[in-house]
Amino acid sequence: MTARKKLGDELYTLYRLTKRPLLIFLKDTAAVFFSILAPLIILLLYVLFLGDVQINSIKASLPPDFSVDESLVRAFVDSWMLSGVMSVSCITVSLSANTVMVQDKERGFNKEILASPVSKGLVTIGYFLYNLVVTVFICTIVYAICLIYLAASGGFYLTAAKCLETYGITLLSCLSSTLITVFVAGFFKTNSAFSAFVGIVSAVIGFIIGAYMPTSIFPDAIQSVICFFPGSYSAALFRNSLMSGAFDKLGEILPAEFTKGLADSFSMKLDFFGHEVGVGVMYAVLAASAVLFLLINLIVSRFKKF
Repeated sequence: MTARKKLGDELYTLYRLTKRPLLIFLKDTAAVFFSILAPLIILLLYVLFLGDVQINSIKASLPPDFSVDESLVRAFVDSWMLSGVMSVSCITVSLSANTVMVQDKERGFNKEILASPVSKGLVTIGYFLYNLVVTVFICTIVYAICLIYLAASGGFYLTAAKCLETYGITLLSCLSSTLITVFVAGFFKTNSAFSAFVGIVSAVIGFIIGAYMPTSIFPDAIQSVICFFPGSYSAALFRNSLMSGAFDKLGEILPAEFTKGLADSFSMKLDFFGHEVGVGVMYAVLAASAVLFLLINLIVSRFKKF
């Protein structure tokens, strides 16, 4: 009975530790608004500046005597663009959500909490759960907007199963990103330094994980280095899922050699030192990164000085 009561007390403490930063974040309506707006701005930039370039490039490379409806080509390119938006969003939203944790550290709130009989590990888990809830919530909204955009543009070739699969990738990507960003944010002591770091990462992360442009355009060495970042596997999984409908439709019309080259050009597979990384391996690596950083967070929290 004592053990059960202790477990109940710890769960209630964890609930309170998770609820507090969540309420702080939700009360800041501007932060919530811009967290949703940032991925949509990326989508808008894609549509305005990159979409037509990619469409014209594919049309120009079509084999002679083969005609493809432009709406199908646009659906393929749009799906590629949305894959980049989703993969980047899972990282940047999670990273920005850690602002509450850094602010608490700067204001000394964590020291007040730890003055009570609350373990450091429980505090870390509380911040992680808060971050995960926020990241999943915002990325779910972004994903819904992406599906609406595909439907409105006439390029919706996804089955219900693929939609669910893509949402599963979203959840796994959010989990991995949250565990990694909570660990990284734990090293910052001031919000000003962390805000600068968030700005830098948000600007470059899309290039690092191959979300803003196909990794196939990079040298082989760079393609292999990109594979050391878990976000690269997230981006590739989103591409394989979101682009599958339009890609399969193109495969019914165009020669197999051309569609294979198209898949390579748009980085539907990853190249790791000359070895092609399959979808199953992508899932395994992304899940392994989540497990690894879960263990790292729990270990580091025991020795961390808040």
